[in-house]
Amino acid sequence: MNYVMTIILTLAVSGCSVHIEEMTAAPTVQQSDLTDSEGDGVINARDLCLNSFTGAQVNNDGCGSDRIEKVRRTLLVNFANNSCLVEPKFLPEIKNLSDFMKEHPSANLTVEGHTSIRGSKELNKKLSQNRAQAIKDILVNEFAIDEHRITPIGYGFERLLLEGDDEYIHARNRRIVAELSSEKSFTDMKWTIYSVDEVAE
Repeated sequence: MNYVMTIILTLAVSGCSVHIEEMTAAPTVQQSDLTDSEGDGVINARDLCLNSFTGAQVNNDGCGSDRIEKVRRTLLVNFANNSCLVEPKFLPEIKNLSDFMKEHPSANLTVEGHTSIRGSKELNKKLSQNRAQAIKDILVNEFAIDEHRITPIGYGFERLLLEGDDEYIHARNRRIVAELSSEKSFTDMKWTIYSVDEVAE
């Protein structure tokens, strides 16, 4: 009887062993590279631009977008009534503009001169042109910017910043506005993470 029981137990254990081995699955082999080496939100397996700038806006293929640089900038330069003299306190702001132009040698600058509504239209037109020219002269003579990159334009009081007839408003309208434009493309650095679809096998 003991002999029979031993045989039965042996067969039972052997059967269990065979059953466990049959149920064990083979290790899963990862077919695609799911890492994101750039940290742009697009896995390497579907990233078509693995060398895009860190922090650049990317599409679902991991490629950044470019834009044409065009910046409109108001200089902190104001003038006394009926004057085109640039006071020394405004030179640091003009220098900042010159530094930007040196960093972007393809950028051209339009300098707009503006006036208040005091005086005749003809006088203010000429005065605003002289104000724009004064800024150009400083950029060229003091900061070595190529004069061909700068276009001064006087608008008189055609484009008022503020409407009204008090001293504060007149002072704000006596101003310079500068617009930089360039044909150079810059990578758009606004960062957007897109959802990633499953990679097709």
